[in-house]
Amino acid sequence: MPKLSRVAVCTALALSGAAVYAQSSSVTLFGIVDTNVSHLRSGGNGSANLLGTDGNLSSRLGFRGVEDLGGGLKAGFWLEAAINPDVGTGGSTSANNQPSGASNSGGLTFGRRSTVSLMGDKWGEVRIGRDYVPGFWNLSNFSPFGTNGIGSSSFLFYPVQSPSRITNVRASNSIGYHLPKMGGLYGQAMYAFGENSASGPTKNDGRVMGARLGYKSGPVNVAVGITKTEISSLGDLRQTNIGGSYDFGVAELMLLWNENKVGDTSTKSALVGARIPAGPGHFRVAYSQVKAKGVANDAAHLALGYVYELSKRTALYGHVARIDNKGNGMNYNLGLAVKSPGGNSDGFEFGVRHSF
Repeated sequence: MPKLSRVAVCTALALSGAAVYAQSSSVTLFGIVDTNVSHLRSGGNGSANLLGTDGNLSSRLGFRGVEDLGGGLKAGFWLEAAINPDVGTGGSTSANNQPSGASNSGGLTFGRRSTVSLMGDKWGEVRIGRDYVPGFWNLSNFSPFGTNGIGSSSFLFYPVQSPSRITNVRASNSIGYHLPKMGGLYGQAMYAFGENSASGPTKNDGRVMGARLGYKSGPVNVAVGITKTEISSLGDLRQTNIGGSYDFGVAELMLLWNENKVGDTSTKSALVGARIPAGPGHFRVAYSQVKAKGVANDAAHLALGYVYELSKRTALYGHVARIDNKGNGMNYNLGLAVKSPGGNSDGFEFGVRHSF
């Protein structure tokens, strides 16, 4: 075979192999940019006009990829960073699920999610890294506003004590397992390390354990979640929640109940809400309450909003909300601190969200 022909054949074979490899692997750049203008008022603190972010969905920048290993086995990675488009900074994270490992927002960190996975259609997914705790998903999936903007009441479903809030949403150093597709059944389990010295009273601080199990079929979706975070200074945080939704077509009804126990204190929260299709978007309405035992007092949150879908990737939104703090111990607010005992907070926001 002439030398030139041999070179052509080898080149063709190499390109063919590269094409096969490219078909079995993929890397995707994705993100969301969400900004809004809000006017907020709070007891004892007057009012303020603010330019903010994350009113409809959390702003983010991420990379994810999957490789087909054959035989039904896949490997994947997910790196996702929080961004603040109003000021151009990144989000914060925690290296050990404790205050000592917290980092301030500023630089770009993959604090929203940073995982590597092995996945199989028959046996599910093993996921390692920083990921969402099982108890968080019900707070997001069974609220009309999710966990974003002044319409969200997620803060009523988090524990009152600050150190116990670090694992409200995510945990670092985690090993997780997610069920495969099993009809309508879904679920996950997680164990996360606090990475402390093996001796001393704080050796287990930051250790997280949790699980979630749910069922979704047609218009019905229901799930229960539990998460435990060990905290020696306060007593362990135990979060339990159950949520459900039913889509009637003309409206999707959502219900959510949550309990946080930290040492001898506890808070119980409940939500009822709905999403109602209307025109090129949908209305959202929700009412939530929190009742506290052994710490602070009670509070209630009412919100109404509309999301106008300009396209599959871009939307305009508007929300109005009010918080009533029931007593001098509570100071929940929509983003402007309450400075008078038992003061209330209200406001509205308008924004735009674009995804890519």
